[in-house]
Amino acid sequence: MSEAKLIYIADDENNIRLAIKTFLENAGYAVEDFENGDLLLAAFAENPADLIILDVMMPGSNGFVVCKELRKKSSVPIIMLTARDSDLDYATGLDLGSDDYLIKPFSPMALVMRVKAIFRRMELDRKVYSERDLLTGLFDKVSGMNQIERKLSECGEKSAHALFMADVDALRNINDNFGRDAGDKVLIRTSRILSELSDDGDVVCRFGGDEFLLFVTDIEDLSAAVKKAEGIYAADRTDNASVSIGIAQYPAHGRTYEELLNSANRALVETKEKGGNGYTIAG
Repeated sequence: MSEAKLIYIADDENNIRLAIKTFLENAGYAVEDFENGDLLLAAFAENPADLIILDVMMPGSNGFVVCKELRKKSSVPIIMLTARDSDLDYATGLDLGSDDYLIKPFSPMALVMRVKAIFRRMELDRKVYSERDLLTGLFDKVSGMNQIERKLSECGEKSAHALFMADVDALRNINDNFGRDAGDKVLIRTSRILSELSDDGDVVCRFGGDEFLLFVTDIEDLSAAVKKAEGIYAADRTDNASVSIGIAQYPAHGRTYEELLNSANRALVETKEKGGNGYTIAG
């Protein structure tokens, strides 16, 4: 059983603070409450919470001050509470980094629902983030494979698709001569180009190191694949970097992910052997 999410509340009105705490605890959360923002900041320094609920108007450090201090060291979700229905307060809270805003009086159950919504959003973001390559934001190798295999399992017998395997030429030389930051910028630019040239339903992933996969669904014919490849290597060619591409067609060069990958890789090797900066269609 997973450990309960920890929530901190800071509000100088005891009855409001306790009502919120009761509803949140009944919803399954662990809750600690504080009568001012300074006490909350001290507690957070010792044991960070998973979510913060802050009253704007409190003695000592008010909610805006506490929010600003928390944002210096944490991205913890923050919900602001205020008795003033003021656009300025609302804008100030959001500008300082709060995630939500409630005007007093409010239903404690409404606050609980806001808390649940924030945690659901965080869980979804975490799931999406876990499937992504940290540098480029593309699907990682495993997630890309899963996406492509799913697409293949859904396609009909008469479907026509293509798998492009793209490799940045001489990335090691770029890293050695210009530094890894320069190499990372080339990889990021290549990922952006592949994403921009992909359509809804296509899959783009970083296969590893300097290699990328682009799975294009419902491609019309061979000329469409060639046009896509020319767009990729033309856009990615710079004074210091270029890209080599191998293309495998479904079903001509394979009906499974593994078969298409092997065909695209062989075509990529052929492109490299010809000097790179171009494309080869699997034979």
